[in-house]
Amino acid sequence: MGNRLSSLSGRKPPALTKVTIFGAGVTGMAIASQLPKTCAITIVARDLPGDALSQDWASPWACAGWAALGGSPREQQMQLDALAYYRRLAASHPESGVRRAELTDLHDVGAESAEELWFRGRVPDFREQVEVGGKGGLGVSYGSAVLDPAVFLPWMRKQLEAEGVRFTRIGTVGALAELGYLGHDVLINASGLASRTLKDVGDDEVVMDRTYTTLVKSEYQAALIRRGAAEYSYYFGRGDGTAVLGGISEPVEGEVRSTASVRADLIRRAHENLPDFFPSSKPEDYTFIRDFVGIRPLRPASVRVEKEVIGGQKVIHAYGTTIGGYMFSFGLGREVARLLDEYVFEL
Repeated sequence: MGNRLSSLSGRKPPALTKVTIFGAGVTGMAIASQLPKTCAITIVARDLPGDALSQDWASPWACAGWAALGGSPREQQMQLDALAYYRRLAASHPESGVRRAELTDLHDVGAESAEELWFRGRVPDFREQVEVGGKGGLGVSYGSAVLDPAVFLPWMRKQLEAEGVRFTRIGTVGALAELGYLGHDVLINASGLASRTLKDVGDDEVVMDRTYTTLVKSEYQAALIRRGAAEYSYYFGRGDGTAVLGGISEPVEGEVRSTASVRADLIRRAHENLPDFFPSSKPEDYTFIRDFVGIRPLRPASVRVEKEVIGGQKVIHAYGTTIGGYMFSFGLGREVARLLDEYVFEL
Protein backbone atom coordinates (compact mmCIF):
# COMPACT_ATOMS: atom_id res chain seq x y z
CA MET A 1 0.00 0.00 0.00
CA GLY A 2 1.23 3.47 -0.83
CA ASN A 3 4.41 4.64 -2.44
CA ARG A 4 6.78 4.94 0.56
CA LEU A 5 9.35 5.99 -2.03
CA SER A 6 12.98 5.03 -1.35
CA SER A 7 14.08 8.58 -2.18
CA LEU A 8 12.71 11.21 -4.48
CA SER A 9 16.20 12.23 -5.48
CA GLY A 10 17.73 8.79 -5.90
CA ARG A 11 20.38 9.59 -3.26
CA LYS A 12 20.85 7.39 -0.22
CA PRO A 13 19.81 9.21 2.97
CA PRO A 14 22.47 9.36 5.67
CA ALA A 15 20.34 7.60 8.32
CA LEU A 16 16.82 6.55 9.22
CA THR A 17 14.75 9.72 9.45
CA LYS A 18 12.33 10.12 12.36
CA VAL A 19 9.19 11.93 11.20
CA THR A 20 6.22 13.03 13.29
CA ILE A 21 3.02 13.97 11.47
CA PHE A 22 0.68 16.14 13.54
CA GLY A 23 -2.81 15.34 12.25
CA ALA A 24 -4.46 11.99 11.46
CA GLY A 25 -7.00 13.11 8.88
CA VAL A 26 -6.84 12.36 5.18
CA THR A 27 -4.00 14.87 4.75
CA GLY A 28 -1.79 13.39 7.46
CA MET A 29 -2.32 9.81 6.33
CA ALA A 30 -1.87 10.61 2.64
CA ILE A 31 1.43 12.28 3.49
CA ALA A 32 2.56 9.22 5.45
CA SER A 33 1.80 6.98 2.47
CA GLN A 34 4.09 9.02 0.21
CA LEU A 35 7.16 9.29 2.43
CA PRO A 36 10.25 7.15 1.84
CA LYS A 37 10.56 3.77 3.52
CA THR A 38 13.69 5.17 5.12
CA CYS A 39 11.42 7.16 7.45
CA ALA A 40 10.24 6.04 10.87
CA ILE A 41 6.81 7.68 10.97
CA THR A 42 4.56 8.46 13.92
CA ILE A 43 1.19 10.15 13.41
CA VAL A 44 -0.04 12.02 16.49
CA ALA A 45 -3.49 13.52 16.93
CA ARG A 46 -6.35 13.97 19.34
CA ASP A 47 -8.81 12.33 16.91
CA LEU A 48 -7.87 9.11 15.11
CA PRO A 49 -9.47 7.13 12.26
CA GLY A 50 -11.92 4.63 13.70
CA ASP A 51 -13.06 6.94 16.51
CA ALA A 52 -16.72 7.74 16.99
CA LEU A 53 -17.79 10.64 14.77
CA SER A 54 -16.74 13.98 16.20
CA GLN A 55 -17.39 17.53 15.01
CA ASP A 56 -13.86 18.41 16.07
CA TRP A 57 -12.19 17.28 12.84
CA ALA A 58 -13.18 17.50 9.21
CA SER A 59 -12.12 14.32 7.37
CA PRO A 60 -14.99 12.01 8.44
CA TRP A 61 -17.61 14.49 7.25
CA ALA A 62 -16.48 14.97 3.67
CA CYS A 63 -18.70 14.09 0.74
CA ALA A 64 -16.16 12.87 -0.68
CA GLY A 65 -15.16 12.89 -4.32
CA TRP A 66 -12.60 14.46 -6.59
CA ALA A 67 -13.36 17.61 -8.56
CA ALA A 68 -11.00 20.18 -10.05
CA LEU A 69 -10.59 23.18 -7.77
CA GLY A 70 -8.04 25.38 -9.51
CA GLY A 71 -5.33 27.43 -7.83
CA SER A 72 -1.68 27.90 -8.74
CA PRO A 73 0.10 25.53 -11.16
CA ARG A 74 1.65 23.83 -8.14
CA GLU A 75 -1.77 23.35 -6.53
CA GLN A 76 -3.23 22.09 -9.79
CA GLN A 77 -0.53 19.45 -10.08
CA MET A 78 -1.15 18.28 -6.53
CA GLN A 79 -4.82 17.78 -7.38
CA LEU A 80 -4.01 15.84 -10.55
CA ASP A 81 -1.56 13.63 -8.68
CA ALA A 82 -4.25 12.86 -6.10
CA LEU A 83 -6.77 11.95 -8.80
CA ALA A 84 -4.32 9.58 -10.47
CA TYR A 85 -3.61 7.92 -7.13
CA TYR A 86 -7.31 7.47 -6.29
CA ARG A 87 -8.09 5.95 -9.66
CA ARG A 88 -5.22 3.47 -9.31
CA LEU A 89 -6.37 2.68 -5.78
CA ALA A 90 -9.93 2.05 -6.97
CA ALA A 91 -8.64 -0.48 -9.50
CA SER A 92 -6.22 -2.27 -7.18
CA HIS A 93 -8.02 -2.03 -3.82
CA PRO A 94 -11.81 -1.78 -4.22
CA GLU A 95 -12.14 -2.65 -0.52
CA SER A 96 -10.65 0.80 0.23
CA GLY A 97 -14.02 2.46 -0.33
CA VAL A 98 -12.71 4.25 -3.44
CA ARG A 99 -14.27 3.73 -6.87
CA ARG A 100 -14.00 5.34 -10.27
CA ALA A 101 -16.91 7.45 -11.48
CA GLU A 102 -17.75 9.88 -14.25
CA LEU A 103 -18.20 13.41 -12.95
CA THR A 104 -20.33 16.01 -14.72
CA ASP A 105 -19.07 19.49 -13.91
CA LEU A 106 -21.54 22.29 -14.66
CA HIS A 107 -20.40 25.92 -14.66
CA ASP A 108 -23.26 28.43 -14.60
CA VAL A 109 -20.72 31.15 -13.82
CA GLY A 110 -17.03 31.56 -14.49
CA ALA A 111 -15.60 29.76 -17.52
CA GLU A 112 -17.58 30.21 -20.72
CA SER A 113 -15.72 27.66 -22.84
CA ALA A 114 -13.90 24.41 -22.19
CA GLU A 115 -10.67 26.02 -23.39
CA GLU A 116 -10.69 28.19 -20.26
CA LEU A 117 -10.62 25.22 -17.89
CA TRP A 118 -7.14 24.49 -16.58
CA PHE A 119 -7.79 20.74 -16.37
CA ARG A 120 -8.93 20.35 -19.98
CA GLY A 121 -6.82 17.60 -21.53
CA ARG A 122 -5.24 16.75 -18.16
CA VAL A 123 -7.94 14.53 -16.65
CA PRO A 124 -9.20 11.19 -18.02
CA ASP A 125 -12.00 11.06 -20.60
CA PHE A 126 -12.56 14.82 -20.71
CA ARG A 127 -15.41 15.92 -22.95
CA GLU A 128 -17.68 18.90 -23.30
CA GLN A 129 -21.37 18.37 -22.56
CA VAL A 130 -24.10 19.74 -24.79
CA GLU A 131 -26.89 19.47 -22.24
CA VAL A 132 -26.28 21.29 -18.97
CA GLY A 133 -29.66 21.08 -17.30
CA GLY A 134 -31.46 23.87 -19.10
CA LYS A 135 -29.70 26.69 -17.23
CA GLY A 136 -27.13 27.68 -19.82
CA GLY A 137 -23.48 27.87 -18.96
CA LEU A 138 -20.73 25.35 -19.59
CA GLY A 139 -20.85 21.63 -18.91
CA VAL A 140 -18.00 19.12 -19.08
CA SER A 141 -17.44 15.59 -17.83
CA TYR A 142 -14.36 13.56 -16.96
CA GLY A 143 -13.17 10.48 -15.14
CA SER A 144 -13.10 11.08 -11.40
CA ALA A 145 -13.17 9.10 -8.15
CA VAL A 146 -15.67 8.83 -5.31
CA LEU A 147 -14.97 7.46 -1.87
CA ASP A 148 -16.68 6.70 1.43
CA PRO A 149 -14.73 8.26 4.33
CA ALA A 150 -16.27 5.82 6.82
CA VAL A 151 -14.57 2.99 4.92
CA PHE A 152 -11.52 4.77 3.54
CA LEU A 153 -10.10 6.37 6.69
CA PRO A 154 -9.95 3.18 8.83
CA TRP A 155 -8.70 1.25 5.79
CA MET A 156 -5.87 3.73 5.26
CA ARG A 157 -4.90 3.52 8.91
CA LYS A 158 -4.75 -0.27 8.72
CA GLN A 159 -2.55 -0.18 5.60
CA LEU A 160 -0.16 2.33 7.15
CA GLU A 161 0.10 0.40 10.40
CA ALA A 162 0.95 -2.71 8.40
CA GLU A 163 3.89 -0.75 6.97
CA GLY A 164 5.14 0.28 10.39
CA VAL A 165 3.51 3.69 10.79
CA ARG A 166 2.56 4.33 14.42
CA PHE A 167 -0.60 6.17 15.50
CA THR A 168 -0.52 7.86 18.91
CA ARG A 169 -3.33 9.75 20.58
CA ILE A 170 -2.33 12.98 22.29
CA GLY A 171 -4.21 15.75 24.04
CA THR A 172 -4.86 19.26 22.81
CA VAL A 173 -1.70 20.95 21.56
CA GLY A 174 -1.21 24.68 22.05
CA ALA A 175 2.02 25.03 20.07
CA LEU A 176 4.24 22.90 17.86
CA ALA A 177 6.97 23.44 20.44
CA GLU A 178 5.03 21.10 22.73
CA LEU A 179 5.77 18.21 20.36
CA GLY A 180 9.54 18.59 20.50
CA TYR A 181 9.81 15.90 23.20
CA LEU A 182 8.95 13.28 20.56
CA GLY A 183 12.53 13.48 19.30
CA HIS A 184 11.83 13.66 15.57
CA ASP A 185 14.13 14.91 12.87
CA VAL A 186 11.23 16.54 11.01
CA LEU A 187 7.75 17.56 12.18
CA ILE A 188 4.97 17.75 9.58
CA ASN A 189 2.15 20.10 10.55
CA ALA A 190 -1.01 18.63 9.00
CA SER A 191 -3.23 20.01 11.75
CA GLY A 192 -5.71 21.88 9.55
CA LEU A 193 -7.82 24.27 11.60
CA ALA A 194 -5.49 24.07 14.60
CA SER A 195 -2.88 26.00 12.62
CA ARG A 196 -4.87 29.13 13.39
CA THR A 197 -4.60 28.70 17.16
CA LEU A 198 -1.15 27.12 17.52
CA LYS A 199 0.90 29.82 19.27
CA ASP A 200 3.98 29.34 17.11
CA VAL A 201 2.02 29.14 13.84
CA GLY A 202 -0.85 31.57 14.38
CA ASP A 203 -2.12 31.54 10.80
CA ASP A 204 -5.07 33.93 10.80
CA GLU A 205 -5.78 33.13 7.16
CA VAL A 206 -7.26 29.84 8.37
CA VAL A 207 -10.99 30.14 9.08
CA MET A 208 -13.83 27.65 9.50
CA ASP A 209 -17.30 27.07 8.13
CA ARG A 210 -20.09 24.56 8.72
CA THR A 211 -21.28 22.17 6.02
CA TYR A 212 -24.40 20.08 5.60
CA THR A 213 -24.83 16.93 3.53
CA THR A 214 -27.22 14.01 3.59
CA LEU A 215 -27.02 10.38 2.51
CA VAL A 216 -30.10 8.95 0.78
CA LYS A 217 -31.06 5.74 -0.94
CA SER A 218 -30.61 6.28 -4.68
CA GLU A 219 -29.63 4.42 -7.82
CA TYR A 220 -27.53 7.38 -8.95
CA GLN A 221 -24.04 6.00 -9.56
CA ALA A 222 -22.13 8.90 -11.11
CA ALA A 223 -21.13 12.31 -9.76
CA LEU A 224 -22.26 15.85 -10.53
CA ILE A 225 -21.25 19.32 -9.42
CA ARG A 226 -23.14 22.50 -10.27
CA ARG A 227 -21.22 25.73 -9.74
CA GLY A 228 -24.06 28.24 -9.71
CA ALA A 229 -24.17 31.95 -9.02
CA ALA A 230 -26.14 31.50 -5.79
CA GLU A 231 -25.69 27.79 -5.01
CA TYR A 232 -22.88 25.25 -5.19
CA SER A 233 -24.41 21.77 -5.32
CA TYR A 234 -22.84 18.33 -5.57
CA TYR A 235 -23.96 14.71 -5.80
CA PHE A 236 -21.79 11.63 -5.39
CA GLY A 237 -23.17 8.15 -5.95
CA ARG A 238 -21.53 5.74 -3.55
CA GLY A 239 -22.06 2.67 -5.75
CA ASP A 240 -23.92 0.83 -2.98
CA GLY A 241 -27.46 2.08 -3.61
CA THR A 242 -26.88 5.39 -1.83
CA ALA A 243 -25.84 8.89 -2.85
CA VAL A 244 -24.52 11.91 -0.97
CA LEU A 245 -26.27 15.22 -1.59
CA GLY A 246 -24.49 18.39 -0.60
CA GLY A 247 -23.83 22.02 -1.17
CA ILE A 248 -24.88 23.90 1.96
CA SER A 249 -22.18 25.79 3.83
CA GLU A 250 -22.34 28.73 6.21
CA PRO A 251 -20.32 30.51 8.91
CA VAL A 252 -20.06 28.59 12.16
CA GLU A 253 -21.29 31.59 14.14
CA GLY A 254 -24.89 31.07 13.02
CA GLU A 255 -27.40 28.64 14.48
CA VAL A 256 -27.28 25.07 13.21
CA ARG A 257 -30.02 24.52 10.66
CA SER A 258 -32.79 22.05 11.37
CA THR A 259 -32.59 18.64 9.71
CA ALA A 260 -35.94 19.23 8.01
CA SER A 261 -34.84 22.50 6.38
CA VAL A 262 -31.54 21.00 5.20
CA ARG A 263 -33.24 17.97 3.67
CA ALA A 264 -35.82 20.14 1.92
CA ASP A 265 -33.13 22.38 0.41
CA LEU A 266 -30.90 19.51 -0.75
CA ILE A 267 -33.76 17.47 -2.21
CA ARG A 268 -35.04 20.55 -4.08
CA ARG A 269 -31.64 20.98 -5.68
CA ALA A 270 -31.32 17.27 -6.47
CA HIS A 271 -34.71 17.33 -8.17
CA GLU A 272 -33.71 20.36 -10.25
CA ASN A 273 -30.31 18.99 -11.27
CA LEU A 274 -31.00 15.23 -11.51
CA PRO A 275 -34.75 14.84 -12.12
CA ASP A 276 -34.35 11.34 -13.59
CA PHE A 277 -32.97 10.08 -10.28
CA PHE A 278 -34.83 12.45 -7.96
CA PRO A 279 -38.24 12.82 -9.62
CA SER A 280 -39.91 14.34 -6.56
CA SER A 281 -39.02 17.57 -4.79
CA LYS A 282 -40.55 16.34 -1.52
CA PRO A 283 -38.22 14.94 1.17
CA GLU A 284 -40.89 12.54 2.38
CA ASP A 285 -40.59 10.64 -0.90
CA TYR A 286 -37.03 9.53 -0.10
CA THR A 287 -35.31 7.29 2.42
CA PHE A 288 -32.65 9.16 4.37
CA ILE A 289 -29.77 7.12 5.76
CA ARG A 290 -27.84 9.79 7.63
CA ASP A 291 -27.54 13.55 7.94
CA PHE A 292 -24.08 15.09 8.31
CA VAL A 293 -23.17 18.41 9.89
CA GLY A 294 -19.43 18.97 9.81
CA ILE A 295 -16.77 21.64 10.08
CA ARG A 296 -14.33 22.60 7.38
CA PRO A 297 -11.06 24.52 7.75
CA LEU A 298 -10.66 27.09 4.99
CA ARG A 299 -7.61 29.00 3.82
CA PRO A 300 -8.81 31.06 0.84
CA ALA A 301 -5.38 32.52 0.09
CA SER A 302 -3.66 29.26 -0.86
CA VAL A 303 -2.61 25.84 0.34
CA ARG A 304 0.38 26.12 2.65
CA VAL A 305 3.07 23.54 1.85
CA GLU A 306 6.46 24.86 2.90
CA LYS A 307 9.40 24.40 5.25
CA GLU A 308 10.00 26.48 8.36
CA VAL A 309 12.31 26.09 11.33
CA ILE A 310 10.34 26.82 14.52
CA GLY A 311 12.09 26.82 17.86
CA GLY A 312 14.81 24.56 16.52
CA GLN A 313 12.34 22.07 15.02
CA LYS A 314 12.44 21.43 11.29
CA VAL A 315 8.79 21.78 10.27
CA ILE A 316 6.92 21.18 7.03
CA HIS A 317 3.53 22.87 6.97
CA ALA A 318 0.86 20.97 5.04
CA TYR A 319 -2.58 22.48 5.50
CA GLY A 320 -5.05 24.93 4.03
CA THR A 321 -6.63 22.75 1.34
CA THR A 322 -9.99 24.45 2.06
CA ILE A 323 -12.74 22.24 0.56
CA GLY A 324 -10.12 20.01 -1.03
CA GLY A 325 -8.63 17.80 1.66
CA TYR A 326 -9.39 14.72 -0.40
CA MET A 327 -8.77 16.49 -3.71
CA PHE A 328 -5.19 17.37 -2.71
CA SER A 329 -4.33 14.48 -0.34
CA PHE A 330 -1.84 12.19 -2.10
CA GLY A 331 -0.62 14.97 -4.38
CA LEU A 332 0.10 17.13 -1.37
CA GLY A 333 1.82 14.09 0.12
CA ARG A 334 4.17 13.91 -2.86
CA GLU A 335 5.03 17.58 -2.45
CA VAL A 336 5.74 17.09 1.26
CA ALA A 337 7.98 14.12 0.39
CA ARG A 338 9.98 16.41 -1.90
CA LEU A 339 10.43 18.97 0.87
CA LEU A 340 11.36 16.24 3.32
CA ASP A 341 14.03 15.07 0.91
CA GLU A 342 15.55 18.56 1.05
CA TYR A 343 15.53 18.49 4.85
CA VAL A 344 16.99 14.98 5.08
CA PHE A 345 20.17 15.96 3.30
CA GLU A 346 20.62 18.90 5.64
CA LEU A 347 20.46 16.72 8.77
